[in-house]
Amino acid sequence: MNDEFSDRHQAIKLRLAGQSVETICGTLGRSREWFHSWWRRYQALGAAGLYDLTRARHQPPHISPDLERTILNIRQRLESPLHTHTRYGLIGAGAIQAELQELHIRPLPCPRTIERVLERNGKTMPRVRLARLLSEYVYPGPQAHDSNQLHQVDLVGPIYLKGQRQRYYIYVCKDVFDSAVCLELGRSRHMEAILNFLGDCWKSLGRPDQVQFDNAREYLGWGPAARYLSRVIRLCLRFEIEPVFIPPARPQCNGSVENFNGWFQPRLLQRHFTRVSALKRELQRLQETVNAQHVQRRLGGLTPDQYRRNHKLQKLPSRYTIPTEPLPIAAGRVTFIRQVTLHGNIHLLGQTFKIGKRMKRQYVKAVLDTKRAHLTAYMNGRIFKRWPYPFLRK
Repeated sequence: MNDEFSDRHQAIKLRLAGQSVETICGTLGRSREWFHSWWRRYQALGAAGLYDLTRARHQPPHISPDLERTILNIRQRLESPLHTHTRYGLIGAGAIQAELQELHIRPLPCPRTIERVLERNGKTMPRVRLARLLSEYVYPGPQAHDSNQLHQVDLVGPIYLKGQRQRYYIYVCKDVFDSAVCLELGRSRHMEAILNFLGDCWKSLGRPDQVQFDNAREYLGWGPAARYLSRVIRLCLRFEIEPVFIPPARPQCNGSVENFNGWFQPRLLQRHFTRVSALKRELQRLQETVNAQHVQRRLGGLTPDQYRRNHKLQKLPSRYTIPTEPLPIAAGRVTFIRQVTLHGNIHLLGQTFKIGKRMKRQYVKAVLDTKRAHLTAYMNGRIFKRWPYPFLRK
């Protein structure tokens, strides 16, 4: 077992130093499957993930009474009203493990061990393991494996200040992989406000490969004019960003940002704000807490800010002025994920395209190629149908 554990450490250190997988496997006499298994474990849990994980039928790892008391005291501190960031701070196993690591406590317990301590002392409810549901229809949504590969954008509101009739909206942008967020408060949901918000996101978080929206008119346009592509779509194409539109009335397909909205709204709106400046300051505080203090398992116990420091992000200059007028259409791709209707059609950009009744209720990915001026429908990753799209020439 000592040799096995040493090999895991050595493999991770060699990979972090830039050695190839083939070289590592040859040096240690291990298979590629063995390496990738422990590399995924390391990326998800950090160095603690290199230990063997216990199973329910085995004896859980023993921790000292002092360490158990330390875990409980940290949890109590994180829950305390005196804690500066209690309202938006995390109090789970990941946050506790991060604090134990900062205190240089060894051996460092894994998150599951911390969860067991909390469960044993009545701080949390035991997890109920449920079988995974089988999906009848495959959803061809975009995936993110690193920062700025996919952003999701949404609006929260309207919100009213105490004693006022003015509507306000919270613009939310979230990186799907590292969970970094950008938040702003606006007075309207007009397209000009969305354009300015996108520019601010690309200045703070950087330009993503793809940005995902729902089908609200402030993103997609409205009526027959939508077929000529909205200013939001044209802005994304101009900056080499692929806009992606989820199926109508399917907010769960924007799950990352929707989950974040559901988490922060009760914490933020439990206060009754009377001034815009106070609400803006609180939004800024929320954004800074999420980006600088929320540790993420998939980032190896790092916060979004810590993880992003090791990446070269393509950010817009802080003084760059985002154009709000209609731009010429640039070469690029616009993706629409649609569910085929009972009549065998898909609807996008104010138009109807025939897929076929035998494909009803299936999801298709329709990609508009602005350079070649055609719309292609993909089913399970393969080209299913293609139509010319002449409106780009006007």
